[in-house]
Amino acid sequence: MGSRQVKTSIETAPHTEPAPITTETPDRTLKLSLQPTQSEPNHARKTSKGKIPTGLGAEPLNIVILGASFGGLSCAHHFLDYTINHLRKTSTSPNYRLVIVSPSTHIYWNIGAPRALVSPGLIKHEDAFIPIEPGFHRHRGHQFTIIQGECVAMDTSARSLTIELIGNTAQKRCSQINKRGSKMLSPIANSDVTPKVQTIMYHALLMCTGSSANSDLLSLHGPHYNTIGALNAFHAKVAQAKSIVVCGGGCSGVETAGQLATFLNLTRRWGVARKVKNPKQIILISGSDRCLPRLKPAISAKAEKMLRKLGVDVKHNIRVIAAEEDFDLTGSCKIALNDDTSVIADLYVACTGVQPNSGYVPQELRDEKGYVRTNPGTMRVDAAGLRTYSIGDVASYSQNYVLDVYAAVPVVMHNLLNDLIAHELRLASPYGGNQDKIDALEDEVYVQRHVDSQLCPISRYGGVGMLMDKVIPATMVHMLKGHDYRVCKASMVVVNGGNPYAIKTAIGNKYE
Repeated sequence: MGSRQVKTSIETAPHTEPAPITTETPDRTLKLSLQPTQSEPNHARKTSKGKIPTGLGAEPLNIVILGASFGGLSCAHHFLDYTINHLRKTSTSPNYRLVIVSPSTHIYWNIGAPRALVSPGLIKHEDAFIPIEPGFHRHRGHQFTIIQGECVAMDTSARSLTIELIGNTAQKRCSQINKRGSKMLSPIANSDVTPKVQTIMYHALLMCTGSSANSDLLSLHGPHYNTIGALNAFHAKVAQAKSIVVCGGGCSGVETAGQLATFLNLTRRWGVARKVKNPKQIILISGSDRCLPRLKPAISAKAEKMLRKLGVDVKHNIRVIAAEEDFDLTGSCKIALNDDTSVIADLYVACTGVQPNSGYVPQELRDEKGYVRTNPGTMRVDAAGLRTYSIGDVASYSQNYVLDVYAAVPVVMHNLLNDLIAHELRLASPYGGNQDKIDALEDEVYVQRHVDSQLCPISRYGGVGMLMDKVIPATMVHMLKGHDYRVCKASMVVVNGGNPYAIKTAIGNKYE
């Protein structure tokens, strides 16, 4: 998946949670990216005999994954399927507990959002929203918990996360984690903890919180029922709407405009498409001089030709300044444009990009656009301290492609395993006896593929797209995505964290 192995070494230090207190000096340095020297806070709790419990007697160390979409689910299943089985190789090794934190109990198959928003019958809610927890039933032999909540703050020095919990079940589960661990916190920290806002300590942290679209229709914004409500409200208005404005000339905007025009303005009889008697006016506003600016001009021209054939009015070099919903008694939307004009439409869909879900991350760990500053090779967040990683749309390396997520998962999980093993080896020999084994650990390095892969279904049976820099025909776009928007792969993503776009190759029966 675009990765290569380079021998490196990682700076480590004693763990933040119950573990033997050691005096080793971190002397393992990272050759590809410098890991800052940092000592971890000691929250260890002694027994009645004055000794700190280790091994099976210690409180499990929390491996926390923030986010339960494509990246978070893939990392979680990888940890429970593979990583955990390669740990605990010494008598002093701790137990581990996987903690998954997500604001939603369901994933939203937003790959199919442009079609799902048109009509409730095209992609049903039960197909678009898949519960997460049943997908983990096969891991019941391991220690893990799924908590519905949102991380609102992160303290890298204390290695703690402040979680705003949603519902009684989440509060109970978080309280179970903190039953013993909360006694390790200072009285000041405990005084700020409420049942709905609790603190979780982490031994390792993977930030996979992704990004959110500006429209409630195109991505989750909190619990999944918020998005279901937005879809239901949109469906109710579509039937009566006479005009719809879609803003955004990227893939989401082009797909949304094309799907609306296809299923609202055309009817098929005997395999022949005909326009309905009173078609809806659909306007696509693009801020660039062409649609799909990331792709080749010839593909952009083809996409625009398909849209115009469907009856979509495409306007270029115009940006939306503001959109006022329900501005009059008819419930219409007034859309102000940067050319000092405005458009009034019955419905408005904002397909104007995404924002990273990184509000909980300290400002110094984010770049100017809000993305988490991630080492592009190792997926570590070097400035955040030991065993802290980030992948997917929230990370600075990503180009907001699904493939950027799945190509990085093997890298980050391999390096996480290395870091956990190194910590165990230091616990087993605090005076450096295992240094040769630690130095022998090899990290994987992610190599960004600078290729274009984008599939954009527009009509019922066609669209435009590129796959690994290769222009593909409309029929292949339909087969790979437009047929059902990969809904058939949704359960696979939840159950085993698989890549919905994986294609089996002839070499070694592998997936790329």
